[in-house]
Amino acid sequence: MPDRLKEWYVPRSGPLHIRAIIGLTFYPYTLMVSSLVFFGSFFSHSIHIMRTVYLFITFVICLGISAHCFDSSLKKSPGPWANYIPRNIMIIVGFVSLIAGLSFSFYFAFFVVHFLILAGLVEIFFVFAYNLELFGGFFHNNIFLAFSTGSMPIASGYIVQGGNNFLIILMMIATGYSLLQIQIQASRPYRSLIRGETIDSIKLAKYYEKILKSVVIFSILLALLVVITNTRL
Repeated sequence: MPDRLKEWYVPRSGPLHIRAIIGLTFYPYTLMVSSLVFFGSFFSHSIHIMRTVYLFITFVICLGISAHCFDSSLKKSPGPWANYIPRNIMIIVGFVSLIAGLSFSFYFAFFVVHFLILAGLVEIFFVFAYNLELFGGFFHNNIFLAFSTGSMPIASGYIVQGGNNFLIILMMIATGYSLLQIQIQASRPYRSLIRGETIDSIKLAKYYEKILKSVVIFSILLALLVVITNTRL
C-alpha cells in the first residue's frame, strides 16, 4: 500500500489526521473537475451565475469528500486513507457529505431545472458504483471515471442554466471525457514513477500516445462545441 501522505498536495508537516483528511479530498483534482460546471455554463446563452456556484459546491462536496470516503472505507479493498482515518468515521462522513452536497442544488433541480434531477441521479449512481466497485467492479475503470468526473460536471453546468439542446449535451459529454482522459493518462505514469516503480518504455510510450490523442480530440471537440453553440442549433 503506497504512502499517500507523500503526495505533492499533502502538507509535509502538521497533525497526522489533518494531513490525512486533506489528502483524502484530493483537492487539486476535485477543484479541477468541479470547475468544469463553470465551463459548461458558459455555453448557455443566458447565465445565472449563482446556479453554477451552488452546483460547483455540490460537486466539490460530493466528489471531493463523499466519493473519496466511500472509496477508502466501504469497498472490499479499502483505499490507503483507511490507514489514518477510522473506516466507520469515513462511512458516516460519506453519507452526511453526500446529503449536504446535494442540498445545495436541490432547489434548482426540483423547482427550476427538472432535467438536472436525471443528471444528479446518474452522478449519484457513479459515486456508489465506481467507488464501491459494485457489479463486480464493472464500472471501476478509466472509462467511467472520465465520464463521471469529466462528462457529468460539464454537462450539468450547461443543464443547470436551463440548457436542453441534446446535441450540445452530447458534445459536452465527449469534451469533458477527453479532457479527463488527459489527466488520467498523465497521472498513471506519474504515480508509478513517484513510487519508484519501473515502467516499461513501451507501456510509457502508450501513455504518452493516449495523452496526445486526447489533446487532439479535446481541441477538435471544443472547436465544434463553440461553433454549435454560436449557431444556435
